[in-house]
Amino acid sequence: MYPISDLTAFCRKTTGDVPPKLVGASTTVVGSKMYLYGGRLVSERKMVSDIYVFDLETFKWEKVAQSYDDDIPQARYFHSADTWRNHLIIFGGMAIKPQSENPEDLCVLNDVRLFDLASRHWLPAVPVSGDSSLVPNARYAHLSSVTADRLFIIGGQDLANVWLDDVYIFDLNTRTWIQRRDYPRHCGTYRSVAVTADQRVRLPQEETRGGQATSKLGQVGSRFKVDKASAAAANATQTDSLIHLPYSTQPTEDYPCDIFLFSNYNFTDVQRELEVFTPLSDGDFTVSDKSSSMTGTSFPPGLRFPTGAILGTYFIVAGTYLSQTYQSFSIWALDLINMTWSRIDAGSALASGSWFRSCLWASANKFVVFGNRNGNLVEDYNRRLLSWDHVTCIDLEAFGIYQPPPLVLDTPMQELGLAALEEGLMGDFEIVCDDGRRIKCSRKLLEDRWPWFKEQRGIFLRAATRALETMPSVSSHTPPPDVAGSSRPEARPDPRLTPRFFNLSEPYPITLALLQYFYSMALITPLQHAPAVLSQLLLLSSTYQLTHLQSLVKHAMHRALSYATSVGIYGVSTLCSCRSLQIR
Repeated sequence: MYPISDLTAFCRKTTGDVPPKLVGASTTVVGSKMYLYGGRLVSERKMVSDIYVFDLETFKWEKVAQSYDDDIPQARYFHSADTWRNHLIIFGGMAIKPQSENPEDLCVLNDVRLFDLASRHWLPAVPVSGDSSLVPNARYAHLSSVTADRLFIIGGQDLANVWLDDVYIFDLNTRTWIQRRDYPRHCGTYRSVAVTADQRVRLPQEETRGGQATSKLGQVGSRFKVDKASAAAANATQTDSLIHLPYSTQPTEDYPCDIFLFSNYNFTDVQRELEVFTPLSDGDFTVSDKSSSMTGTSFPPGLRFPTGAILGTYFIVAGTYLSQTYQSFSIWALDLINMTWSRIDAGSALASGSWFRSCLWASANKFVVFGNRNGNLVEDYNRRLLSWDHVTCIDLEAFGIYQPPPLVLDTPMQELGLAALEEGLMGDFEIVCDDGRRIKCSRKLLEDRWPWFKEQRGIFLRAATRALETMPSVSSHTPPPDVAGSSRPEARPDPRLTPRFFNLSEPYPITLALLQYFYSMALITPLQHAPAVLSQLLLLSSTYQLTHLQSLVKHAMHRALSYATSVGIYGVSTLCSCRSLQIR
């Protein structure tokens, strides 16, 4: 028997142009690609300005050929790298002085450089303009993050290894430094990490509190009735019983993505700090201290050179844990809703070898760790050595950590769609349940939102057209029979489909829940969230290849998972090949 933790992670050897062992290189994920930049070669103490691309789907490295015509940045290490509008943004770091041959003749940098990922060319260096007091001191081993079109540079050290306790903000649209603020904490890559998310998770229950968003829709059961005095639709779902799950959306000026800054220090008696930077529309930002809010039955140990990420409603941090008796690469997650810590157990995949650099593959809900499974963690840590020979992928969804699906319709439109179904609006078609009961609905809406149904309707109409064309008139003679195989046979229409109804052959509650989804493009009714109904909806989403419905059902199942529902969820997730949900 294998432990469950071994099902959540696997290790692979990387291929292609595998980078050499490096110190102080940066890694940045864009989509399904990870970009490695800079660093110092371990073999000859030479700094490089090379770029490598790692394909997270094929585990293959590619070295990017840089144009000699480009203004290639000075080679460096312990710089920062972020992504913004399909560009890499490089700032600062430590370098060898220009024209010097001595690898010990060092300097620190404060330049901002952009690399266009589409054209694979460096943009010209950004000239320093404006108020010189807003330009950061040269530094290395600092933190950085991008949100609201602004680059935040936090902390770090100067050439004399003096802590720089400040925050600088660079406007990426105008390419100017716009703000400086003192920050009374020591922050650097050895002990801290600053991260933000590409998408923001919104909590509908907070947005609709007080019913203001839906009160304008009218009385439940008669929202589409001209005569408001007439009787409301029977069995209409009441607004206060609707269930709106958290959802993902792009950040906006009113709802930007926060920066989470986590620090740990005093590794013999670990101190942990968490502060949240919230950007404001005027270019300023606020800082909230969440350190005392963190709880849990266990907490992360002291993590050296931590890396981190935000996925959904979780903050993830990983790093090297060293003690006199035990060494490991440790991964932890903080639930940002209830502020509870939990450990991510990667099983045997990280139990041996040398692992140091990790990153989030957000679109796949996976955490990726690079290293050498045959290396020695303590020896490589002492040399600050980063290896790229092997990669371990950890399925975060198996731990309930994932990016919630986005909305297709906003909350008021979901409720209007549900009202249209319940009030029988545009009811020109019927779905027949297995007990013979019929539910009126709109054929056009089903065609627009159910690709399988639209395809079957097309097949049905083409078959009907052919039948009419081949039907002989009264005065004509009988045409010769068609020769079998003379043309490619047409697809046959589903026998359950007729011009006016479709025999779904599902129980009434399941059929109604499916139609509620098509009308609202959401799972919002108590019926849809009943465990047995969710299980059947997952099967239907797999049968009819409704990927959005499947993502919503999995989202609801993760939130409903308990000892009482675990057996049913395991069974249906196995049938539908939903491996992450099955493992959890």
